[in-house]
Amino acid sequence: MLKDRQYPIDREIKLFNRMDELERLNERLEEIGSDVGWTARAVLDLSLACEELVVNIVNYGFPSGGEHCIDVTIHASPSSVEVKIEDGGIPFNPLLDSDADALLALELEDRPIGGLGIFFVKRLMDDIHYEYTGGLNRFRMRKQFRPNESHDEQLQAGGNE
Repeated sequence: MLKDRQYPIDREIKLFNRMDELERLNERLEEIGSDVGWTARAVLDLSLACEELVVNIVNYGFPSGGEHCIDVTIHASPSSVEVKIEDGGIPFNPLLDSDADALLALELEDRPIGGLGIFFVKRLMDDIHYEYTGGLNRFRMRKQFRPNESHDEQLQAGGNE
């Protein structure tokens, strides 16, 4: 892949559909964040968003079992990130099944398990997109942020976190 000046860092992480791979994913995100100067909060938000999607793939993407690959591509700069997550699991668009408002309107004891994860991903990221093409689930997330700025300062500046 050609290096885009907007994203000076391009990293590919190949994960297997196992929960223990989350640790490796988070370590790589921390490395990238350190390399480009993200705040600890920016790294945490990105880790949470990626974890939510990877956990869903691990838990539901391959009902017949077996070892499968999940490709995570990260394009990073000090002020932005684009993450692409691809897997060959069963087609599933999490954006369609996300009615967080209806779930949040229910009393806690009446809420079903699940359904809020993608809501949090939407809150943490600026842009999210899903498509199923070429036999792959393809999920793309983007986030703009300012380096060396605290989470509170980002909120005061109008960030949507």
